[in-house]
Amino acid sequence: MNHQRKAFGRYVILVAVGLALAGCSGWSYSPPLRGLFYSERINTPDVQAIAPSPNASPFNQALTKEYASLADSLMKTDNDPADSDYFARKGIAAAHGAVVPPENDANWGIATPVDAPVGYRVLLGDARKRLVADLDGGARERQPQLAARAQVLYDCWVEHMEQSWWTALNGPCHRDLLIALDQLEGHQAMAAPAAREYRVYFEFDRSNLTSEGAQIVQQAAAAAKADPSVRIVLVGKADRSGTDAYNMGLSHRRASTVRAQLERDGLARNRVDERWVGEREPPVPTPDGVREPRNRVVEITLH
Repeated sequence: MNHQRKAFGRYVILVAVGLALAGCSGWSYSPPLRGLFYSERINTPDVQAIAPSPNASPFNQALTKEYASLADSLMKTDNDPADSDYFARKGIAAAHGAVVPPENDANWGIATPVDAPVGYRVLLGDARKRLVADLDGGARERQPQLAARAQVLYDCWVEHMEQSWWTALNGPCHRDLLIALDQLEGHQAMAAPAAREYRVYFEFDRSNLTSEGAQIVQQAAAAAKADPSVRIVLVGKADRSGTDAYNMGLSHRRASTVRAQLERDGLARNRVDERWVGEREPPVPTPDGVREPRNRVVEITLH
């Protein structure tokens, strides 16, 4: 919780710095201020570690994770601190429950070669229209993980189009975006609706719920009670700072804590399946001994 407050405080400070820069350098929020290379060292680590607030929807929780992954890749693979910082700040905003839209290609320097049959901004604009129609048509609620992935894949494609149109058009962000859009629109029909997911985070070496965690469990319970056909699956996890045996027991205690709270919130015991994996299936892969806050979690999935 303290880290979350610090991360948000840093975010507010950096926005204020951006506004000051806008006044003295001609930079503007219309189009929005892009990333800053000297604040990347703050924001990229912060988005990797931040735990989404209770105000963050399942879509925003997934969006936070996807933007954290994009920011990390832009720094480690492309050595692009400014864009890494920019997308890290989008992830931090999502973690705090803000509405974070997909990119507007007009804010990016994208040129179309004279021999191209179709303008690249036309291609980007058409894809964005599809994406926004899917998101506003209920994809954020029905398929939050896939919808968040589609949005960040679009942003990734836009970013890469500014760097190298040839690489971007033939790269994985563009390819995977088209697949995700097809899935959202039902072109590749899924056998069942996408599962709804919630994440309950714990403090280091603790298995008791924080006030934020209790609110998330309450949200999951309310969603499950609204649909009697839904089953809940809990997966308890731990970070890699202790022994394997200790972490297995800790993840068991965490899962049991969430189960008990679900029952207090009105869920029948026979509707909840529980398992625990210790440090063996970390959401964020880390070396042994690393204290990673996002690995101290119970994942709640409604099927």
